[in-house]
Amino acid sequence: MSPPQRGVLRFSDIANLAGAITAGRLLIAVIFPFLIHDLTLALAAYLLAIVSDVADGTVARWTHTESHTGAVADGWVDKILHINGAWAMVVHDLMPAWWMWLWFTREIVQWIMLPALLADFRQGHVRTYTTNLAGRVTAVLLCAAFTLTLLGQTAAAEVLTWAVGIAGSAAAARYLSRALDDRSKLR
Repeated sequence: MSPPQRGVLRFSDIANLAGAITAGRLLIAVIFPFLIHDLTLALAAYLLAIVSDVADGTVARWTHTESHTGAVADGWVDKILHINGAWAMVVHDLMPAWWMWLWFTREIVQWIMLPALLADFRQGHVRTYTTNLAGRVTAVLLCAAFTLTLLGQTAAAEVLTWAVGIAGSAAAARYLSRALDDRSKLR
């Protein structure tokens, strides 16, 4: 197999076991709003999705099928899972809507950066993005806040929601700084 190419998205790069695991998580993400009426089922589905998030990367490394496409798919499926899940929990009055602003601070900044990133992508100037420590901490805190919300532990989930917002802001600042640094090197 040829090494993964930066900036190239190919279906063939995810037509493997790791890609199938990611696709399974996408299925959970899509059906999650239909499971929220049964909190035990919703929690089980969410925890299965989290296990699959760890598993797909591990399997990709073990089978030497890591790819830029797989990393992009993994990140987007995670976003779909958490946004669909948060929206479903808001609709079912399990959490206030304003929590979503803190839960998705990183994503909001990334959306703001999207036009510049797309312009760079079209010109072939694409960095293979990796998470930073703040990004990993944000993901763990979000998982904990999400789980506590499903368990009805809203006071603890609210504390973690603020922590997610703080860690997400730090991660977003780092991603933005890295993107601006990359763009300045292109000039």
